[in-house]
Amino acid sequence: MTLTPVLSIRNLEKSYANNPVLADISFDLRPGEIAALLGENGAGKSTLAKIIAGSIRPDAGTVLIDGHSVDFGSPREALAMGIAFIPQELVYVPELSVAENITLGSPPARAGFTSQRRMTALAEQLIEKAGFELPLRAKMSSLSLAQRQLVEIAKAVSRNARIIILDEPTAALEAEDSRQLHQLVSQLASRGVAIIYISHRLDEVFKTCDTIHVLRNGDLVRSSAVSEVTPADVIADMLGHQLKTGRSVAARSIGAAVLRVENLHRSTAPTLDAVQFTVGRGEILGVYGLRGSGADTVAETLGGLHPDAAGVISIGSMRTTAIRTARKSWDLGIAYVPADRKSQGLVLIDTISRSFSLPNLASITRFGFIHWYKERLLARELYERVRIKSRSIHQVVGELSGGNQQKVLVGSRLLANQTVLVLHEPTRGVDVGARQEIHDLLEELADTGTAELVVTSDIEEAVKLCDRLLIIHHGRIVLEINDPSLADQAEAIQAAGGIS
Repeated sequence: MTLTPVLSIRNLEKSYANNPVLADISFDLRPGEIAALLGENGAGKSTLAKIIAGSIRPDAGTVLIDGHSVDFGSPREALAMGIAFIPQELVYVPELSVAENITLGSPPARAGFTSQRRMTALAEQLIEKAGFELPLRAKMSSLSLAQRQLVEIAKAVSRNARIIILDEPTAALEAEDSRQLHQLVSQLASRGVAIIYISHRLDEVFKTCDTIHVLRNGDLVRSSAVSEVTPADVIADMLGHQLKTGRSVAARSIGAAVLRVENLHRSTAPTLDAVQFTVGRGEILGVYGLRGSGADTVAETLGGLHPDAAGVISIGSMRTTAIRTARKSWDLGIAYVPADRKSQGLVLIDTISRSFSLPNLASITRFGFIHWYKERLLARELYERVRIKSRSIHQVVGELSGGNQQKVLVGSRLLANQTVLVLHEPTRGVDVGARQEIHDLLEELADTGTAELVVTSDIEEAVKLCDRLLIIHHGRIVLEINDPSLADQAEAIQAAGGIS
């Protein structure tokens, strides 16, 4: 007998500034079903999840719970109807105990008062109901990432959630922790809880999920049982075009190795396991992997953000076994462009001119004083080189578009002529035009001999921009593609997702 859907989505639509994010989305979710929600970055997965969870409202269409139309004005209203959303970035109070976090928002009270004993007793009942163990008196800050995920699931169970949305739940987990989480998800499904499972890891999807829904550019392009499709089918749906051969970039003349990384390893998540590679003079080497695969960690380690990572890193004649600070990275000759320009790369209240000079003050100061004419001269040169669109070079960076902010960030790293350019998500959050201009700039730099390492989660960017591509899965390089083309996208996504 077919179960009545606990959740139905009918003709859902959502746009921002006349840009459609979701278009005519319809599907059903039944009790006990584990449904994978797949798609490339920007496909609309998070927007759809937030609509279901009450964080945002759709422009058109209907959400039905048990066949009845609902219109959630907040996540609290969705939670009251049994819908719990567990995002990638977990929300908890680190200095409170596990028990306090589980009962947060609905603590056991008598005459308006509660106690640690009552909260712990209630939390014990809830985790027993969920079917796992947790150190209830420990602070959340002392738990592993996997345990924090369990706390979030326990909170959902405690609120009698009938639908749980998991957004990349294993992205930063080790293999054993991922297996335990999958077992728990299966247990919840066996009790009738419906699960929406957002993930890029195709191996997990095909082992754990019952159905697959694939979004591409806001359209639902597939809804089917897992048993009816193959990973290759899903990848083709995600990419949405006939796979073609042929490089979009002419082959460059690549010189001797400028950057050499040997046995780079890190024991804490996301781990690295014996990562080795070289980047030649004039080469753009790409690193592609899913969230938590270790790809981000490679870029951040070279930028000096992971002092616990170790290995042998050589740049020219300079050699080190660890890059413990951003200053050490810079002194070695690495110009690091971080993934988050607003919190790590730019001072948004500063001008374009000052933003260019900040990483390069040594070249424009004398006796501790800034040479203003020299600063303006060098800033003007960079301004024209990276083709920023603004009112003037003195405009505040925070007033610029995302693409122009990204150009400021990249440009600020060019003035010192560092030996290696490490770019972490160089076109994240920029429009198509700015993306192409940044690609053009990086190709021009490579043509003049700059060695570049590009770490990106955009597979199309990886194969179109890079001369050579490394794929990372669970902290290890599992595939190397020389002279990548659009035809290599499917192979790269499969390898990154753990499909051999």
